[in-house]
Amino acid sequence: MTQIIKKIIFLAPLLIIVGYLLFFDLIIWYFALMIVGAALFALFANHTSPALPSETGAISLNDQPVLFVNILENLTDPLLFLNKNETILLANKSATKMFGTDIINQKISDILFDSDALSAISKAIETGKSDTVEFAIIQPRPKSYLLRIHVHEKIATGFAEDPTYNRTLLLTIYDITSIREAERMRVDFVANVSHELRTPLASILGFVETLQGPAKNDQQASVRFLKIMQDEASRMLRLIEDLLSLSHIERDAHIPPDEKISLNKIIDSVIETLNIRLAERNMTTSFTHKDYADLITGDRDQLTQVFQNLIDNAIKYGAENSNIEIEIDKHTSNENGKKFIKISVKNYGAGIAPEHIARLTERFYRVDTARSRSLGGTGLGLAIVKHIIQRHEGKLSFESEVGKYTLATIMLPMQT
Repeated sequence: MTQIIKKIIFLAPLLIIVGYLLFFDLIIWYFALMIVGAALFALFANHTSPALPSETGAISLNDQPVLFVNILENLTDPLLFLNKNETILLANKSATKMFGTDIINQKISDILFDSDALSAISKAIETGKSDTVEFAIIQPRPKSYLLRIHVHEKIATGFAEDPTYNRTLLLTIYDITSIREAERMRVDFVANVSHELRTPLASILGFVETLQGPAKNDQQASVRFLKIMQDEASRMLRLIEDLLSLSHIERDAHIPPDEKISLNKIIDSVIETLNIRLAERNMTTSFTHKDYADLITGDRDQLTQVFQNLIDNAIKYGAENSNIEIEIDKHTSNENGKKFIKISVKNYGAGIAPEHIARLTERFYRVDTARSRSLGGTGLGLAIVKHIIQRHEGKLSFESEVGKYTLATIMLPMQT
C-alpha cells in the first residue's frame, strides 16, 4: 500500500502539468489521455496481473498507450506537434536530435528557416488543408527534406467563431537527400556522356568537312587529320566500352561471385600486359606478395579490370623513371576481427590534393580534365573499380600527398 501511495504522489505533478496544458489549450486532449494512461500503466503494471496474449496475438488495451508512445518516440523521422500559433507543443527524439533539445514552446520559425516551408505551415493553419513541401538545410552539409503538414481539427469549443482556434498541426519530416542526389547524378551522367561524345564527334565532323573541302588535295593535311580522327574515334570507343562495362557491373551487382581465384596470377598477368606502357615511360614495378592463392572468391574478369585500371592510372600519373609498388598482404579489422586480403598500388609523382580524394570514384570526375583527356582517360575507370569492389563486398580507399605519391588500397574479404 505504501508503494502505491508513493506512486500516486509521484503521478500528481504530471496530472497537474497535463491539466494546465489542457486548460490553456496547449495540448491535444487525446494525447493528454494517452500520456496519463501510459504513466498509469508504467506505475501500476507490477500491481496487476499480466495480461495474457489473445489467441490472435492482439495487443492488450493496457499495452496500447505505452506502445503508441514508444512508436512515436522512436520513429526515425522527426515529428512535431504545433498549435495554431505555430508553437511547438511536442517533439519526438528524432526531432530534438535534428533541431535541438530545447525546442518545446518555441516558434517553428525559430528552428526552421526555409520560407517556403514556413509559408506552407501558415497556410495550413489558415485554410485547414494539409500540404507537402520540400526544403533544404545547407549546414553542416546540404540535405534535402520533405515536410508533410497534417491538419487536425479538435473538438469544437465556445471559440468556434475563430476557425483556426481548434486546429493543431502534425509535422513529419523525411530525409530525401539520397533521392535528390540520385536524380542529380542521373542528370549529370546524361549531360557528361553527351558532352564526352559530342566533343570527339564535332572534331571528326570538322575534319571530314575540311578534307572534303579546302584540304581535299592536301596529302600532308589528310594524313594528319586522319590520325586525329582515328584518335577521337578510339576515344569514343573507349568511352562506350566503359559505359557498357559499368552497365554490366551494375546489372550483376547483387549476384555474388563464386569463382576461386589467385590474385597473384591476375596481377602478374596485368603487369605483363602493361609492360609496353611501362617501357614507354621508363617505369618499373615491384610486386611483393606471398602465396595467397585461392583465398579469394571473386570474378576473375572483373578483378582483372580493377588492377588494369589501377596500375594503368599509376603509369599515367606517376613520374617517369619511377617505380610502382604493388603489394598483397593479409589484414585483420580492428573493429570486428574480419580478415581481408589487402592489395595496395602506390606510384610516385604529382599526387592528388586532399579536396579531390573523396570524389575520385565519381563518374566523369577528373582532377585535371585536360591532362586526363590527353592521356586517353574516360573519367569512368575508378567508378568501375568502385562498383566491382562493392560487388565483392570489399573496400576501396585512396591516400595521397601532393608532389610525392598516390596510394590505392583494396580490401577483399578472405575465405574462412
